[in-house]
Amino acid sequence: MTVERWAQQIIEKELDCPVVVHDDGSQPSMYDLRIGAVEVPDVAIECVGAVDPVRTETWKVGPGKGHLRLRVKGDWIIGIAREAHIGTIQQQVESILRDLEERDVRHVSVARLFKSHNYQLLHELKSLGIGHAHCSMPGSGRVFMTIEGPGGWVDSAGSALPQWIEEFLCDPEREDVLFKLRHTGAQERWVFVPVASGGAPWSVESYLTGEFECLPATGPNLPSPVTGIWVASTSGTHGVRWDGAGWRLFRVREESS
Repeated sequence: MTVERWAQQIIEKELDCPVVVHDDGSQPSMYDLRIGAVEVPDVAIECVGAVDPVRTETWKVGPGKGHLRLRVKGDWIIGIAREAHIGTIQQQVESILRDLEERDVRHVSVARLFKSHNYQLLHELKSLGIGHAHCSMPGSGRVFMTIEGPGGWVDSAGSALPQWIEEFLCDPEREDVLFKLRHTGAQERWVFVPVASGGAPWSVESYLTGEFECLPATGPNLPSPVTGIWVASTSGTHGVRWDGAGWRLFRVREESS
């Protein structure tokens, strides 16, 4: 599902009104969605994802292609860095995992290796961008890669969100978003921001994937001509939106039972 289609479904359900795809490719620089008539829409909506391009590329050429089949006895899960070189891992990780199996080592991590002064293996793993590896026995030689995520302080209050969204929209890379909304006759101009894993600072990501114990205490200073913002994690169940008067919670998907 495209970002635009996802946003369309969410906004329609939240506001209980029709949301139409405006950008049909008939003209350049068309904004994505609208509420209301073509000539004078009530709302013009542009969608722009917050993504980490390095992480996205690593996922596409690595974990996104499925597991590896190597000459190892067990099934392994290895956590790799966002900037890891997949080709080098594919060439060199087999010998490392086979050596671990021969020594009956089922779990290793960079942090533990540093504490145990096992600097040779530590160097080998760090040079490949591998943070940890875990083996299940018996197995069939499958090696699954996962990209290690950020961590740290969890912002359950959403205090980091307003400033981040300001900086995100004011970044020169989003100038086309502002340009498209600036040249509309809409009364309201909104931006819908899906946040992919790693696409925002951990403080923001932790809030968007958390329990939403409270809404942010302050509003964002949105750049002109933006009047409203919708923000949600692509892996969360809820998001938050700013309508000029305050923050509102909206549902993205049903929670798992």
